[in-house]
Amino acid sequence: MAKRTITVEVDPVVYELLEVLTKGEIANSVESVVRQLIDHAQQGVYRPGSWERPWLEQAFGSDWIEHLQRGDPYGREANSFGSPFQRPRVR
Repeated sequence: MAKRTITVEVDPVVYELLEVLTKGEIANSVESVVRQLIDHAQQGVYRPGSWERPWLEQAFGSDWIEHLQRGDPYGREANSFGSPFQRPRVR
């Protein structure tokens, strides 16, 4: 699957607020802050037991969870216990 591109425009104040996060050890640009946020959000979607899942439920509610099914979105083989992950339901 080809990568998809998104463009996000933010208010200068929002940019400055996000830029504060570049002063730590994890991110060195606002772009890397956004990439880190995206990474944690996608982990919260596909990993039900992750610390990110309650964070997403607080931000977006929990209605979106019903649109997931058991399975690894990255296509990795399940172990003998099955897949602990979730992926979007096939439409």
